[in-house]
Amino acid sequence: MAEERTEEELIEALKIWWQENSLKVIAVIVLVVGGYFGWQSWQQNLTVESEEASSLWQSSIDIVGTQRAGELLDSAKQQMVNGNADTLKADFSGTAYAHLAAALKAKLAVESGDLELAATELQWSLDNGPSMAAEILVRLRLARVEAARGNVELALQMLQGVNAGAHKSAYEEAKGDFYILLGNADAAYTAYDAAIVANKSSDQIVRNVLELKIGQVRPAQAPQVLINSDEASAATDMAGEGSQ
Repeated sequence: MAEERTEEELIEALKIWWQENSLKVIAVIVLVVGGYFGWQSWQQNLTVESEEASSLWQSSIDIVGTQRAGELLDSAKQQMVNGNADTLKADFSGTAYAHLAAALKAKLAVESGDLELAATELQWSLDNGPSMAAEILVRLRLARVEAARGNVELALQMLQGVNAGAHKSAYEEAKGDFYILLGNADAAYTAYDAAIVANKSSDQIVRNVLELKIGQVRPAQAPQVLINSDEASAATDMAGEGSQ
């Protein structure tokens, strides 16, 4: 469940980043290129390039949209999605579409059990300048993939010292899961507790999952016995008589 939320958040963050920053990126390049005619030519090429990248991405989304819940995408469709992703990464690596495509290819790879391919795609995204928001989510997803591959220490190391911002709860939950795999229940409890404190989700299911996880590693506490003042006095008198 945590992995599915991470994938959805990653795609949404990348979309938001591109909507908010695409004009800024264009403005910077205009200043560098300079010249009216040079700008016209560049703008025309950019429009064509953007439309092609957008078309490739939309094609992938349409293909994945035919996938039924709980079912794997058939091999022919998955090859088409992977081919689109490879083209976007090769020809449009500077766009958000390339990172979206890499994330989608990684998701399909996880579903089909190819964790090595998933790790390769997510690492590509990290190595090719994702936005800050996207990097936080890609790193989290890659850490979970590495843990699933048996590289739990590496997965834990990837999340240490990262300012996850709004995704702090998801990071701490992942750390707790990794500590469980390493047999460190005390550290897992601390991580899950931090995840609960940082959780801002209004989804009660998210809260319930965290409570379930922390309940499995909560340290045993000595039972507290509450007595009233009269009982306390009687106990004191009995102790005094016994000492005589």
